[in-house]
Amino acid sequence: MNWLKRFAPYFQSKATTFLLISLWSSIVSAEQLPNFSASFDIRVLGFHIGQAQQEMTCEGKQCLLTSKAEPPGWARKFINESTVEKIRLRQTDNQLKWLQYKKFLTRHYDDKTINKTYTLVRKEKLDKVEYIEKSQFWPNQKHLYDVISMAYGIQFQVLNKKPLDNLYLQDDKVQQKINFTVNNKDDEIDLPFQDDAQTKLFAFHNGKIDAQLWLMPKLNYFPVRIIILNKEEDRKIELELNHKPTLK
Repeated sequence: MNWLKRFAPYFQSKATTFLLISLWSSIVSAEQLPNFSASFDIRVLGFHIGQAQQEMTCEGKQCLLTSKAEPPGWARKFINESTVEKIRLRQTDNQLKWLQYKKFLTRHYDDKTINKTYTLVRKEKLDKVEYIEKSQFWPNQKHLYDVISMAYGIQFQVLNKKPLDNLYLQDDKVQQKINFTVNNKDDEIDLPFQDDAQTKLFAFHNGKIDAQLWLMPKLNYFPVRIIILNKEEDRKIELELNHKPTLK
């Protein structure tokens, strides 16, 4: 057995090298969300009230997700507000990390127009999330998203076979953990650009919302439909992808 002792360090070295290569391969092969532009139909109470345009652009690890929603002319008598939401994210091999949410809200009235701004920022040095306009603070959760970026945070986790536990929803009033009741369930739905689309259904909730999210594996698990019920306001809103997303 002397020969085995003699070559043991060699085999150990090779095993270590193989382990490191395997580990590195698993890290570098992490799926990234590409730059995209997408259009969603918006429905409230079953009525089509306009479209939301969403796009994400990344430079290196820094990403900007933008969502714009404005009702068409005929709907402005009933819905008098438009929004522009800008979310800053950092995309690494391990996480799509939320950094900042900024919402520009415009409300139109017969005699005036009101503009409001809402800003939520992850403050790493303070280990807090701050609502800038009101100087309110919440804990700095690792997996934290606003209502717009939550769908893409879930997409990243599913695409990379990462767990969906300990996800938190953050807005300007509350931060709450979400709990899943349906996870990665096969579901066939009709979409404006494809009938019988094969999707994966996720259902989740917290004290403020009940939500359903459909991801489409053939589109890199891109969100194709999301329904959110605001339990406090008893208002349901649905976003449905009306064309395949344009990759940039």
